[in-house]
Amino acid sequence: MDAKHSHLLSVPWAAALINDPNWTPMETSSRSVKPSGEDSFFAGTLGTDRTITTLLTFRPKNEEAGDIAYKEIKTIVELGDGLQGYPQIAHGGFQATLLDEMSGVLIGTVMEKKAQRASKDGRRAPVASYVTAYLNTTYKKPAPTLQTLLCTAKIERIEDGGRKLYARATLEDGNGTIYTIADGMFIRLSTKL
Repeated sequence: MDAKHSHLLSVPWAAALINDPNWTPMETSSRSVKPSGEDSFFAGTLGTDRTITTLLTFRPKNEEAGDIAYKEIKTIVELGDGLQGYPQIAHGGFQATLLDEMSGVLIGTVMEKKAQRASKDGRRAPVASYVTAYLNTTYKKPAPTLQTLLCTAKIERIEDGGRKLYARATLEDGNGTIYTIADGMFIRLSTKL
């Protein structure tokens, strides 16, 4: 645990996740802008001391067999006051963006691991890219800003020979109170954008 995230240990549920031997921290790839400008919205615009002030993502420590090495990720997130729609309430459009992004981080992690496994087997291993086809968002309760929240993304199923991937993401308080749910379908691109 680096000093930048040590304050999360004062939040009991976050400390439990950080110290859980079944989960390991991972890089959140969309938190850095790529030379092409990719991820500039999430890394730049939403990476300030008034927007997403802290973001720490975890994947299961152990990989699963098959095409989906990780079926779930968990992300500890702290939201600043620059994301408010109402006072101390996160804007609904931002919540949908966060859940879409964390679903994308999970899918990207799974596809990178699949490509790594294929290259170890001596096969050509391009990383498949997916884009959001739809994201149905349900707002259960107002999501607060200026607090530590938990975002969980899970792969629900894969269809059409891997062309369609379905995921569900939730935003909650870390103790079981769910604020927002997003169910999405993601389509594999046939060519790179």
